[in-house]
Amino acid sequence: MSRWEEPRVVHRFAELHALPADVRVDPAAHAARWLVDGTIRGVPHAASAPVVSRVALRDGDTPSAPLLGHEAMLGADDAREALAAAGRAWADGEGAWPAAYAADRARAVGAFADAVAARADDIATLLMWEIGKPRPAARDEVTRSVDYIRNTMHEFARLRAEDHALQTGTAGGRTHHAYTERRPLGKVLCVAPFNYPVNEFLTTIVPALLMGNVVIAKTPRFGVLANGLLLEAFRDCFPPGVVAVLPGDGRISIPALMGASRTDVHGHPAAEIDVLAFIGSEGAANAILKSHAVPITLHKVLGLGAKNVAAVLPGADLDAASAALVKGALGFNGQRCTAEKLVFVHRSIADDLVRRLATRVDALKVGMPWDDGVAITPLPEPDKLASMRALLDDALARGARVVNRDGGRGSFSLMHPAVVYPVADGMRLYHEEQFGPLLAVAVFDDADEVLAWQRRSPYGQQAAVWGPPETAGPLARALVRFVARVNVNDVCQRGPDSFGFTATDKSGFGTLSLREALLSFSRPVLVQSPSAATLETIAPRHKAPGPT
Repeated sequence: MSRWEEPRVVHRFAELHALPADVRVDPAAHAARWLVDGTIRGVPHAASAPVVSRVALRDGDTPSAPLLGHEAMLGADDAREALAAAGRAWADGEGAWPAAYAADRARAVGAFADAVAARADDIATLLMWEIGKPRPAARDEVTRSVDYIRNTMHEFARLRAEDHALQTGTAGGRTHHAYTERRPLGKVLCVAPFNYPVNEFLTTIVPALLMGNVVIAKTPRFGVLANGLLLEAFRDCFPPGVVAVLPGDGRISIPALMGASRTDVHGHPAAEIDVLAFIGSEGAANAILKSHAVPITLHKVLGLGAKNVAAVLPGADLDAASAALVKGALGFNGQRCTAEKLVFVHRSIADDLVRRLATRVDALKVGMPWDDGVAITPLPEPDKLASMRALLDDALARGARVVNRDGGRGSFSLMHPAVVYPVADGMRLYHEEQFGPLLAVAVFDDADEVLAWQRRSPYGQQAAVWGPPETAGPLARALVRFVARVNVNDVCQRGPDSFGFTATDKSGFGTLSLREALLSFSRPVLVQSPSAATLETIAPRHKAPGPT
């Protein structure tokens, strides 16, 4: 037993007989299935794998991972079949879906949103079991996804109205008139992360579909059953081949998709996958990108790792800052790319802030996802406790300490969050993204030290600055050179969805938000004429009603 093991933590896991009726899951109701060419298919038992939960049930002092259902373990031939169906639906951009009126695509997406909303509770229940997300947060992930779909539809309508408004310019003494049309990019491979397996999936799939692309969606490691509840909605709302959903081992299916190629009309090799929308680790992204048949032609939307810093300056409201930082760093157990991964605090207020952080962390409720008021829940990755404790051991061996009660202690998949202080250069926690329940705190004497850390960091997603405007302002203005978003007296975060969500350096590529996502999955085409009357006649708005 390691120094961090706490056997009594096992008793926080639920006993089967005490399990609330409304959170029970019947494994027989979640058979191995996938979606291809408009058909939901099962697979033989030998081609499936059990889906078990790290939200353990216990028998006495022994926790065990309960069975939730089964996942289809698809092979390379299955992936190629999905790709062939997508190719037929795409038909070089002339298939029924890419050539459909925008209004028709919008109506299909609206029907899909309604279908997802109707299953929100069932999806949230599976999210609880598959990734350990607290029930309110799991429900919020689904409802926020539905809101995102509907808001994207409204933005789609606004974008089309702006594009189709005539522009006028002059060149060489002549007047020119133009409007913009947007054409889809082709076949899109969407790969989602396990921490937001429904929301992050749909925030790439939906804008890609609205713009007329066809999509192959590879389910994440955890959350496959929750996404399985979307299969009927995808099948019923979109034409065959427009959406495929592939569970199983991505190390088998993704190379088969990315490496596929054909010969174009000029005899040149052309890749079958045109766009990669990937949210996950840099290592996985690099492996996927290397397998692409014609890398120069691939459009990329990537959300990767992050090591977001927060700097707390003298004069900051420490009560507000400590409350926000605990929420920002430890929301969903710290398993968010937007979480604060390293807090820099000025030496003059360090002890005060650390004491407040420890008090607030100790007040967090640790337990099961369905417990009222729970904040810290089981971790879905089997090796997560070991990796977190390796970071802790390294920091403690180099002079840091755990300053809160029971920090780092736990058992099986539950771990009490740890406030680690002072974290300094030479410790792994100072540079590595922990992606777990460790709140790392470092001391600085001059704001230039924070800038020096950010300048050396390979990550560039977000930063936060806490302090009075006169001192927070200069640091915030300096940080904009290194990250894609600076939050002043607020936590790092993705939302609101109307804001651009992007990153620099190794943290990502491309921008996602309501509008930027639509732009990311389309290419603008200018239609120009010296005659405004001609364009008024042929503009798409006169051919079919726009989306509503």
